[in-house]
Amino acid sequence: MLDDVIGALIGLVTVSGILLLILIVVIMDNRTRRMRVKLLHEERMLALEKGLPVPMDYQDGLFKNKRRPYVRGLVFAAIGIAMLTWSGMASGDEDLAGMAMVPLLIGLALIAGDWLNEKKGKVKQPDARGDYAAEPVKYP
Repeated sequence: MLDDVIGALIGLVTVSGILLLILIVVIMDNRTRRMRVKLLHEERMLALEKGLPVPMDYQDGLFKNKRRPYVRGLVFAAIGIAMLTWSGMASGDEDLAGMAMVPLLIGLALIAGDWLNEKKGKVKQPDARGDYAAEPVKYP
């Protein structure tokens, strides 16, 4: 009986620790992003006060997804294939084979989505423009 309680507590502490770690990472990322936006805003206001060219809007660069196409899908598909291979080696474990289909199909869907986005031309290339606008904004 005591072993069951200890096992449940270990599981509870592990799951809550992982969730707490994820929460801390999300909060720190949000805080860093807010600080960066605040500093960019101060930079723009200082440039306006001094009459310098106003820097371009960096919002696209801050929140842009910086992943390479197909990578995420290939990773999920590889995990699914590895789980299918393991289930075949483990004398046809049907439960593991069923669970392996989830990451495999997610990976195939991500690959198909990236392929469709590239085909439609929705993958944006970086602009060749400079960091500053052509003319400073004049306010009355």
